Amino acid sequence: MINAIPENILIEFSRLVSVHTGLYFPEKKWPTLSKGIASVTDHLQTDIYKLLYSLQKTFPPKETIDLLTDRLTVGETYFLRDKNFFQILKDQIIPGLIRYPRRKTQKMVFWSAGCATGEEPYSLAILIDYMLPALSGWDISIIGSDINRTALDKAEKGIYSNWSLRETPEPIIKKYFTLIGDNRFELAPHIRRMVTFSQLNLMSEQYAAYLNCHDKMDVIFCRNVLMYFNDSNRNHAIQNLVRSIVENGWLITGPSESGFVNAPELTPVRFPNALYHRKGPSRQSDLPDLPVRVTRTNNNYNSSDPQKQKISLTARHYTRRSTDTKILTGPEIPKYDIYQEALFDYSQGRYGQSVEKLSRILSGGPNGSLSFLMRTESMILLAKAYANIGELDHARTWCEKALSSEKLNPELYYLLSTIHQSADDIDAAVKTLKQAIYLDPEFIMAHFTIGILFLQKNMPLEGAKSLNIALTLLRLKNPDDVLSYSEGMTASRLIETIKSMTATG
Repeated sequence: MINAIPENILIEFSRLVSVHTGLYFPEKKWPTLSKGIASVTDHLQTDIYKLLYSLQKTFPPKETIDLLTDRLTVGETYFLRDKNFFQILKDQIIPGLIRYPRRKTQKMVFWSAGCATGEEPYSLAILIDYMLPALSGWDISIIGSDINRTALDKAEKGIYSNWSLRETPEPIIKKYFTLIGDNRFELAPHIRRMVTFSQLNLMSEQYAAYLNCHDKMDVIFCRNVLMYFNDSNRNHAIQNLVRSIVENGWLITGPSESGFVNAPELTPVRFPNALYHRKGPSRQSDLPDLPVRVTRTNNNYNSSDPQKQKISLTARHYTRRSTDTKILTGPEIPKYDIYQEALFDYSQGRYGQSVEKLSRILSGGPNGSLSFLMRTESMILLAKAYANIGELDHARTWCEKALSSEKLNPELYYLLSTIHQSADDIDAAVKTLKQAIYLDPEFIMAHFTIGILFLQKNMPLEGAKSLNIALTLLRLKNPDDVLSYSEGMTASRLIETIKSMTATG
C-alpha cells in the first residue's frame, strides 16, 4: 500500500496533515507519511481516498486526527534529557523567579508543550521536589500537553521502561521510582500528582481553554517541537506561545531551534551552553561574554578500523555564558564553571588541562548541584579525556564510575567498549557492546561496531548477522539522518559502507 500512493495524493495528504496538526512532511519524509497513512487506513478498515476525503472537511473526525498524530509523531524522550538545561533551571531560572516574582502571589506556572509521554514535566516535578524547602509556600503548577492522545494516556499512568531512565542517576531512580517487574518503573504518586496533562494542538488558538489554565506561564518548555513545523505554522505557534508567557517569563526551545525564535517581545539570553528567550526588554546581565560554541560530538569511528578511533565528546550541545540575575552565589556555581572550562579545554584538545579541572571538582565527593545533575557528566568527560592522553586504566575506572550512577545508559557501555578497544581488549569490548544493545536494541552504531569486531575475531557468521541488523535499522531512517555516535555519518553513507563489506547487503 505504501508504494501504491500516487505522488499527487501524497502532496495533498502532506498539505492536509499540516493544516490540521501543524506537522510538516516534505518529500524526503514521504516514506514516513506513507507508512502512517497505511497504518491509519488499516485500523479504520478504509482506503486512502476515503481517508483523504475525511481530511478535506473543515472539521475532520477527531478519531481520524488522533490516529494520524499517533502514527506520525515520534515521542522519543527520556527523564532529565539534557542535564545542562535542568542545571540552568535549578541554578538560575527558578532562583530568578523566586527573587523577582512575575505576579503578586507566590505562584509559578510551568508548561511543557509537546511533552509526549510525560518525561519532561515529570523531570521538572522531580527537580521542584528536590529543591524543597526553598520553594515551600509557593503554589506551583506544572502542565504537560501534547497532540498525541495515546502518549498522554501513557504519561498519566506514570509507568516507564528502563529506556526512559537511561540517563537518570541511580539515586533519583531509587528515590522516585518503584520497580514493578519486566523492567517497568512506576513513578512516585506524589510526583504524578504535581503534573496535569491536556491534549493540545499548537495550531489551536485558545491555549488557555485546552489547558484549563487562565494564568500566564512563567516558563514554557517547547523543546524539539518547532523543528517539525513549516515556517508558517512555526511562526503561528511561536506567536501564540509568546502571548501565553507572563512578562519576564521564559520560552525554552531545543538547541537547534533558538534561531527560529524572532519575536520582538522576546530577548535572547545566553546561559552556560544554551540560549533561551525571556519576555521583556534586555537587561545589563543579558549581555553575553564572547560566546564559545562547544559541541559534544559522537564517538569518532573509523569504519575500516574501529580500534583506531579518537574518543570525542558525545552528542549534547553547549555554548557559554550569562545569567538572568546576579544572585548566583554558593559553592556549587564555581564547580559548574570549572566543568564548563574543562569542557572547553577538551573541545580544544587540551586533554591534560581538562583532566586537572575535572579531577579537582570530583575529588571532594558528591555535593551541591553538581552531584544532582552534572556529576555523572563530569565523570564521562574525565573518562574521555584520560582516554585521549592514553591513560586507559584511569579512563576505564571513571567510565565504570559513571556507569554505577547511570546503569541503564547504553551510551556509557558504548563508551566503555571504545576504551576496551583502545586497550586491544576485544573480548571486553564485545561484552560491553552486547550490554549496550540489550539496553537499546536499535543502537545502530553498536550493531555495526560489534559486527566489525566479530569479523576481526574471525567470526564471519556473527559479524554478518550484526551488520545486517544494522542495515535493517538504517533502512528505516531517512537517508540524510545523521547517526548518533558516528561522527557525522549519515544513514545512507553507512548503508554504502556496510554493502561494500558484505555480499548480503
